[in-house]
Amino acid sequence: MEAKTLDIKAAGLLTGVCILWGMNAVTIKISNLGIDPVFTAGLRSVVAAICLMIWMKQQKMTLFPGKIPDGLAVGVLFGAEFAVLYSSLLYTTVSSAWILLYSTPFFHALGAHFFLKGDRLSLNKVIGLILAFSGVVILLSKHFGMPEPKELLGDVLALSAAILWAATTIYIKRRLVGKVSHHHTLFYQTIFSIPILFLLTALFHEEPIRFINGLILLSFAYQAIIIAFMSYLLWFFLVHAYPVSRLSAFTFLTPVFAALAGAVFLNEPLTLRVILALILVSVGIYVVNRK
Repeated sequence: MEAKTLDIKAAGLLTGVCILWGMNAVTIKISNLGIDPVFTAGLRSVVAAICLMIWMKQQKMTLFPGKIPDGLAVGVLFGAEFAVLYSSLLYTTVSSAWILLYSTPFFHALGAHFFLKGDRLSLNKVIGLILAFSGVVILLSKHFGMPEPKELLGDVLALSAAILWAATTIYIKRRLVGKVSHHHTLFYQTIFSIPILFLLTALFHEEPIRFINGLILLSFAYQAIIIAFMSYLLWFFLVHAYPVSRLSAFTFLTPVFAALAGAVFLNEPLTLRVILALILVSVGIYVVNRK
């Protein structure tokens, strides 16, 4: 049975996931120094799929219990999302890509309103989403300016990634929840995204690996094991158990934690802008989840 609101357990898990995803911004920046982005996403899916396969086998779980066409669709959506997101960074700034990616709660809320039963838009949700997104806008406002044509292309790609993320979550909620476990949802997403990502690597004529050092390997391991395996497993557990629109509001915390991670690990300044953004995002999440 799906819960109608988020409890303390869900809120704690979601906050933890957003912290991990915020840290991921730092590790992506590091790994991009030596490994091309779309190839990294493909390798990440390979490692995550292997980890999940080993764990599921130890638990004596069937790897393909059914709903394979739907699993394939989820894998294609997921692969396309990360391909366009990483490609957007060839043309636009990380900050622009980040703020556009985290517009996805709006698309989650709209998709849930039209395609999922019992997850309708309400005044609380609309106000909360606007407050939370305002916090993200304030956080990244120092980077705003009139984009060049190439930057505009990058922004469009990043916005496309946000839409694809929402489409993936809505599709999972509509077609896989109640049919397969959250373990299988993640396994299908990772295993079926692998050929998509490696095909796109070939089409983009990337040089997959330029150089490797210990820090790049550690950054990649974080992306593959902590993010693509562990955090996504948590995310899909929550997607299977709670309303999508309420879950997605929490993802506004991610760019705030990314800014905090930048301050801690990259010596970027922790400003009043970051603190104000955290307050607005927190208030927005509270309003979205008010009964």
